[in-house]
Amino acid sequence: MKLKVSLFAIFTLFILIFLAFVSKDEDPIEKLLASLQSWTDNNPQEKVYLHTDKPYYVVGDTIWFKAYVTIGAKHQLSALSGAVYVDLINEGDSLAQSLKLPLMAGMAKGSIVLSDTSIREGNYRLRAYTQWMRNAGPDYFYDRTFSVGNSAANTVFAKIDYIYTKDGAQTKVKALIKYTDQKGKPYADKAVRYELKEGFESIVTGGGKTNELGELSINLPDRKKESKGSAYVLTRITIADGENVPKSFPIKRASQQTDVQFFPEGGNLVNDIITKVGVKAIGVNGLGVLVQGVVIDNENNEVAKLETTHFGMGYFSLKPEQGKTYQVKITYPDGSVNMLKLPKAVSDAYALSVYNNSGADTILVRIGAGSSILKKGDQVVSLVAQSGGDLQYAADIPISKSVTSIPIPSKGFSSGILQFTLFSKSGDPLNERIVFVQKNDRMDLKVSSSKKEYSLREKVEIDLDAKDAVGKPLVVNFSVSVIDEGVVPSDETNENSIFSQLLLSADIKGYIEKPNYYFYNPTEETKTNLDILMLTQGYRRFVWKDLISGKQIPPIYKAEKLVTNITGKLMTLSGKPMAGGKVTLINNKLGLVLDTVSDSKGQFKFSNLLITEGIDFTIQGRTVKNGKRLEVQIDKVVGQDVTPNVNIGDINSDIPKALMASIENSVKQDLDMQKHGRMGRNQQLKEVRIQASKLPKFGNTILESQADQVFRPNPGQNCGTFKDCLEKMDNNKSVFFELVTSVDCGPMWVARPKSEPEVYAVTIDGWLLESCDFQELLLGDGSNISKVYFAYDSYAVRARLLRGRFGGSKPPPVMAIYTKNGNFRSGYDPSLVYYAPKGYASVKEFYAPKYDNSGVNSPLADLRSTIYWNPATVTNKEGKAKITFFNSDNKGTYRVTVEGINADGLLGRQVYRYEVR
Repeated sequence: MKLKVSLFAIFTLFILIFLAFVSKDEDPIEKLLASLQSWTDNNPQEKVYLHTDKPYYVVGDTIWFKAYVTIGAKHQLSALSGAVYVDLINEGDSLAQSLKLPLMAGMAKGSIVLSDTSIREGNYRLRAYTQWMRNAGPDYFYDRTFSVGNSAANTVFAKIDYIYTKDGAQTKVKALIKYTDQKGKPYADKAVRYELKEGFESIVTGGGKTNELGELSINLPDRKKESKGSAYVLTRITIADGENVPKSFPIKRASQQTDVQFFPEGGNLVNDIITKVGVKAIGVNGLGVLVQGVVIDNENNEVAKLETTHFGMGYFSLKPEQGKTYQVKITYPDGSVNMLKLPKAVSDAYALSVYNNSGADTILVRIGAGSSILKKGDQVVSLVAQSGGDLQYAADIPISKSVTSIPIPSKGFSSGILQFTLFSKSGDPLNERIVFVQKNDRMDLKVSSSKKEYSLREKVEIDLDAKDAVGKPLVVNFSVSVIDEGVVPSDETNENSIFSQLLLSADIKGYIEKPNYYFYNPTEETKTNLDILMLTQGYRRFVWKDLISGKQIPPIYKAEKLVTNITGKLMTLSGKPMAGGKVTLINNKLGLVLDTVSDSKGQFKFSNLLITEGIDFTIQGRTVKNGKRLEVQIDKVVGQDVTPNVNIGDINSDIPKALMASIENSVKQDLDMQKHGRMGRNQQLKEVRIQASKLPKFGNTILESQADQVFRPNPGQNCGTFKDCLEKMDNNKSVFFELVTSVDCGPMWVARPKSEPEVYAVTIDGWLLESCDFQELLLGDGSNISKVYFAYDSYAVRARLLRGRFGGSKPPPVMAIYTKNGNFRSGYDPSLVYYAPKGYASVKEFYAPKYDNSGVNSPLADLRSTIYWNPATVTNKEGKAKITFFNSDNKGTYRVTVEGINADGLLGRQVYRYEVR
């Protein structure tokens, strides 16, 4: 075996000597490593983790969080990006809130208020990413699903259960929704209307009445193979005349039937080579399923048994024989049986097995060669191991027997995912296997207090002590959360942690059930189960074939700096760049006026602007001779679309039950504040009730059903412009746009129906406008659009929308646009542009009360669930820090959670508990 490197530094030295004698094109492994290094240099990997103050919330709470953005395999705090985006996404895959926060040394702090004016009970997601991370795609964003409950405002409590029944190979799903009041009394014989939606697409509508138990049953249709969004059902129950209460529920269904998949280790089943085969069984609810099975050959002989245990995962070993085929007889939890085929075993391939013994400093790799390969004589393959693009091992391996073993020293490896790839002599990838290296390389973080028991409202002092593995003190910027576990009980294995996110979830596509299980209390069992997860869950940061062929896609999104550049072009009305034009950027609120001149390509730039939330600009262009017959075009980055929720298994279908302690505590707090004449909490309004309203008078509008098509903006979809959104709307049967040149306006877009050649007459909030006058709205982001009606079939409907403006002549087809404020600003001037870039959100400071030593208490009850939050607790040069706060009026166990990263990328997390008597 020709070993080229075990550690990266040695390998680099070897290559420098080697390149003096061998052309890069003559050595396949060198070409592989050069491709890997090029990819790593051009695509540094950023990851985001959010430490939140608690795992779930109640309407009226504030989500306190700290963002950590790291770069590279060593998880060092990133200096590449200067901004991080944090989105709050609801069950309908719409943006409920979106923040842009400044990154300082790879860290940012922020908060989101769950106000009752915009938030209601349901399952929400927190998503976080940088612009640079968008190049890798949303699979690698921080994306966590959590529950939000409601308390005093609830008059209707509802839960949803799912009933799964088999219909041949398919699984039928029925939703059973139960409505009760606060005391558990059923809302019997009440009318309910419902609408099943996937994203913004309506799938089924219907209605019925609840039975004597307050239950309504809904048969859910078969799930589409390619869903456009997360599925959920909207219901409105009528509890009194004209009093309708809305409730929404997620549809917890990941597939049509229990999905069982088999994963031969390394990718191939090879005849006469013993191979480990991973098994993963996922139920229709997105969670792992316990199944059993036997492997049967084509002669009906039982050759192996299997059983999934941990989260629906397991494995079995199989030695395929030449000429035989294999299938697995699976027995599901309900007793049903199914036969599934295993991949066909071959003889002209390699098998790759990796034995990652956590107790040793060696990883054993075994390469199995099929009989057809051995008949060709001695062969040479290349084995490469990399972690996050960083090379860990590379060697040429001579193959002369059926099984070749390679022990690899792993003492210098860091914790994280390690990818082994086997390559042919010509450099083609043959096999892959990922393993998880779990070393004792985390920060040695100690959290302590002077005593373990405290009184109500007593001052608490918590000491932090941070050291590395050899006892050297560390300067670390920590985030610290203290919560009342009696009010916020939780399962730590089901939470995200700085370890589970940065070492695991940020690198793995798809849903991982209870990711912190593998890090909360590491044992031999958890490490074994983590290896099975690696066997059955894919890692695809890049595709080797693309790297080798040079098909690396250049980054679309640039790394965003702390300051913003506003750029654009000046164009003539005939569409040519205007050089030497004058550009003025104005903000009246700040009294800001900046000037610049366009270059030979018509481009202009305003640099190094620190833009906060709510700051907007007017940008004016002028010709060299101060004329305004030109167009200002602003360069804009299209926002990130909202993708469907992949964390189906984390969706909570009975929020009131799961969050009962938090909801009851919130009720007590609200009642106490009302008792003392305070209404300081956000969550105080009664539940929204929808009552019927009269239709507008005839002639002012039409019924929605009379329009040939209706468009409503999808907050989860960022199209770029309002025009793009119209063109991309679902089942677009109504409109396409044509670029024409007008004597008065120059180049402009006109809208035409797809069914006839006429141009649409365009109304905005009932006003008929010329094409010149709505170009600004059409080419804007559409954020002020409420809906659009298209009418082209009925002359009567056209006439109503146009309010008889065309008299007795045939009215043209109509595109009726309605804005949110009902007051569109007419008068299109292409030389003047309004621009509101997304600015940095303001950051609130966490308030914690202080009590004096006299024991004098505020008359208000202190029922905080989050006792303390500090996103910037910094240890001194001795590695120590102290935090102080006061307990609330709740007795029980309080949990202190400390997380952080030091400058070298060393991760730290510690949980500490004390009692309040």
